[in-house]
Amino acid sequence: MASLREIRGRIRSIQNTAKITHAMELVAAAKMKRAQNLANSGKPYSNLVNNVIRSIANRINADSHPLLARTGGETAAIILFSTDRGLAGSINSNLFRELSSLVGNLKFLTLGKKARNFVVKSGKNLLADFPLSDSSNLATVRPLASFIIDGFLKREFDQTYVVYTEFISTLKQIATIKQLLPIISRGILEEVAKEAETTEKLEPLFEPDPDTVLESILPQYILMELYQILLEAKASEHSARMVTMKNATENAGELVDDLTLTYNGIRQEVITKEILDISTAAIALE
Repeated sequence: MASLREIRGRIRSIQNTAKITHAMELVAAAKMKRAQNLANSGKPYSNLVNNVIRSIANRINADSHPLLARTGGETAAIILFSTDRGLAGSINSNLFRELSSLVGNLKFLTLGKKARNFVVKSGKNLLADFPLSDSSNLATVRPLASFIIDGFLKREFDQTYVVYTEFISTLKQIATIKQLLPIISRGILEEVAKEAETTEKLEPLFEPDPDTVLESILPQYILMELYQILLEAKASEHSARMVTMKNATENAGELVDDLTLTYNGIRQEVITKEILDISTAAIALE
């Protein structure tokens, strides 16, 4: 059985750990609030651009826009967003598990130290690694956007997928695979064209024409999609870390309560034994 001194030492150690995890919880909560606001504010723009591109799919020449549609090819570039640091629950392991559904000739681009280490240790083909920081902004993903657009246009890979953690709420984040390039598959183009033939709806007007507008907007669309994904990944990371640190602090408190109960039980047993020894000695002297 552990001595009273050992138990007191364990209680102090756990209490110190609880102070650290609580401080980390508060820091993560502050970062989470800002990251959540940024992620939620960008979603309407992303959804609107997606809807506009889909709405004019039947009015454009897909062959004139190499980023828009492509057929064939099994080489895929996988953009993997992870965290730089741990202590964020299962957010990274869920991402790496999601990769098992991707097949073919895969080439990886990573953002985050955890993603880079996973790709290197698992022997996968790492094309490039891009740095992350808590102050990540649009400039963070600009080199990545240029890299994948150039590679796609040069046919170094046929598709591009992004594997990231989609932010749903503070308590819910989902590992997600999203196709980034080509932006719309030829199958969807055909579906939209058939749908346009059977339905009548008000279509947006473009000046001078949809093809010219898309020529300039598609690269910017890729950039903004990557930035939105970065914001959601950051919001998910801070939310997961806050919840993890909160649970750690609560578990530490429960462990301290259990040890305190054990400490008091042993101390009471020692006191009782001492009283019995004194009583026995007094009786013997009488």
